[in-house]
Amino acid sequence: MFSLEEWCLEHEESHRKSEKANEMLSGGKTLEEINNECHLWSEVPDYLKNVTKDNCFVVSYWQCCDKPAYRIVSITHKGRLELWGCGSWNGYYGGEFKIGNDNLKDPRPKEELFVDPRYEELYW
Repeated sequence: MFSLEEWCLEHEESHRKSEKANEMLSGGKTLEEINNECHLWSEVPDYLKNVTKDNCFVVSYWQCCDKPAYRIVSITHKGRLELWGCGSWNGYYGGEFKIGNDNLKDPRPKEELFVDPRYEELYW
């Protein structure tokens, strides 16, 4: 519950923006294009401007995986990027990052996506 109507309206607007952002993400738009339309972040770091849902990232402390196994699957109403993938040992895993998080500083091309071979059949 919100104690002020203004806060409620702001919250609803944040959900509308993330819904639009996720449509654009699914459609292959870059984070820069998404931000230009939805105004989720004050700026998109240069290294993320051309990133789409197809790029992948290394998050080495997830599943002890030092390979680019995680992709952006959605953008939350708080502007966080939700990554998901299958780095190793326990199937699929994911979480949220703020756009300035250090784990996002080295986006990799889709051709480098790693999926643990034990779970490939679930992915493809």
